[in-house]
Amino acid sequence: MPSFSPPAPTGFAGAVVPVAGLGTRLLPLTRTVPKALLPLAGKPVVVRVVDELREAGLERVCLVTSAGATGVAEQFDDPSVLAVTQPSPLGLGDAVLRAEAFAAGQPFVLALGDCVYRSPRTVQALMRAFVADEQAVAAIAVERVPQDRLGLYGVVATDGPRVTQLVEKPAPDRAPGDLAVAARYVFGAPIFEALRGLPANFSGELQLSDALIRLVEAGERVIAVPLPDGEHRLDVGTVSTYTEAFVELALAEDPSLRERLCG
Repeated sequence: MPSFSPPAPTGFAGAVVPVAGLGTRLLPLTRTVPKALLPLAGKPVVVRVVDELREAGLERVCLVTSAGATGVAEQFDDPSVLAVTQPSPLGLGDAVLRAEAFAAGQPFVLALGDCVYRSPRTVQALMRAFVADEQAVAAIAVERVPQDRLGLYGVVATDGPRVTQLVEKPAPDRAPGDLAVAARYVFGAPIFEALRGLPANFSGELQLSDALIRLVEAGERVIAVPLPDGEHRLDVGTVSTYTEAFVELALAEDPSLRERLCG
């Protein structure tokens, strides 16, 4: 386990970015290139995620990389961007556990590495909500999605801001609502205890969603935070969504492309 410098006295340890996934839904693009290094209109995916976090005021970032991965951590010549290895692909929950020493008992942001946002507002909204709600152990970014896409995400039911139910990738007729988990979280230290108490699933993995369900069922306060107006996730987890994200960012950053490409 690597040693980490102590968190800055901001109330947050920093951000954890899991980038150890195998990227199987992006094959053959990811056969030799990690998903985190795929280009998104001039920048690798992982650089865009870290830029978002820094704009939100989080200087310390912990990348959770796969064993033998090269090139991901090397994108950053900065001692505030650290890396810890997930030796085997044992699920998102296991990846989060690898960052427990980094968090050092303080709240931290979790930003999944297969989703980007064009601004830091989602992360900032999560941090504000978590600080304001002194009883919360977790805050989850959520967005409304069409019924035919509910099966792609974790879906929550709420009572006010409080999450009362979470179902991972439900069939549309079994979804508890239309609020989907949107790849950004804030966690307090109780997430680690919840993860350590989990049994592995049938694939031998620890799933973050199972730990969240455990917290909700134990009566802990988990809150849902809607995306700010005008904000939406850019999912890069599949070939089609990656292509959409690339085009949206390219056109946003160079509007002249629209005329040159579309005539």
